[in-house]
Amino acid sequence: MKARSAWIQGLLAAAGLLLAYVTWQRPKETVGAERVKVLEATKQSLEHVRMEDGTRFVEFQREGGGEAPKFWVTQGYLPGKEPVYDAGPTQLVPLDGQAADGGLDGGEVDGGLAAVHLPVPSAVVTPPPEPTPTRKMRGGERALELFHKLTPFEATRALGVLPEDKLAEVGLTGSTRVLTVTVAGVARRFTIAKPQVGLFGWYIKDEQSKAVYLLEASLLSDLDPTSQVLVERRLHSFRLNEFDAFTLRAQDKTQTYLHRAPDNIANTVTVAKQESPDTAEELVKNWHDKVFARVVVTEVLGEGEVPKAGAPEVMLRVDYAQKGSAKGFLELAMDPKKSTWARSENSAGWVAVHQASDELILEALRFLGATLPQ
Repeated sequence: MKARSAWIQGLLAAAGLLLAYVTWQRPKETVGAERVKVLEATKQSLEHVRMEDGTRFVEFQREGGGEAPKFWVTQGYLPGKEPVYDAGPTQLVPLDGQAADGGLDGGEVDGGLAAVHLPVPSAVVTPPPEPTPTRKMRGGERALELFHKLTPFEATRALGVLPEDKLAEVGLTGSTRVLTVTVAGVARRFTIAKPQVGLFGWYIKDEQSKAVYLLEASLLSDLDPTSQVLVERRLHSFRLNEFDAFTLRAQDKTQTYLHRAPDNIANTVTVAKQESPDTAEELVKNWHDKVFARVVVTEVLGEGEVPKAGAPEVMLRVDYAQKGSAKGFLELAMDPKKSTWARSENSAGWVAVHQASDELILEALRFLGATLPQ
């Protein structure tokens, strides 16, 4: 009985220690919990945020002021950290009946061929693609949400200046992860702890004051340099009831349509030619529903970046207007390899769109009576 009691007491003690550790690690995320100010940052003074993970970086910068500013998001590799690929040639050569896999396939030769590296100029295998270049893109709604999270910039707990052994314990020693926040022209640099299993937040160290703070787990999750969540993927920021006309342009053909959407709901929309406003154009309406709300952006290029296949040729342009004033535009284009691209008033440059988008171009050309591409 004594042994059993000792075992139970030991188990309870271990559970108590684990609970105490988790409680110390976990940020206070309850509603109304007291916050600790890390940096005085307001919606007017916060200008620039940058995060590095040792290999890549992401940063977003405010454009304009007010309650709903716009942002630029830039992503890329740190200098000297770009992937280096061995683009040396490879060939398939006969094995003369010898297996190249050390017998992993039961001694059988896979088609009598094996891949070997040959230092010869005549490569038969295409080199791997070049790494993605640094891209400057428009920030979306998630960038605005992050901006609000950082104004003010607060933590759930302040731990003060920690000794070296404690810094190592929380993952701050030797970390290459860096957060830089620029407020009113002054940049403040923070070291971010290495990822740790079971951690419910992020430890950061202010490199100026050396103070350590614990942030909510969600605060910096969007600032992953490999993530695309901050990038704007919408082609338009205005809604169906915020324009009353659109004009199709292709080749030397032009047609303006009146657009009515009183409730901002697709099934209440009516579309008619400007010269015959009482005659509904159902085919054009259905086509425009797809162009306005169903085009899927699959890749966002940076400002001034050209697709690898070459500069796209604009096949169709849609201009939007509200009460006679320009509201926005959309261009659909095709590159030399017949992939479809788009750009609009809400994009920094070209964006790749889903494969079926070329059918939208052909359908609009038929409406206009324009020449179809061969």
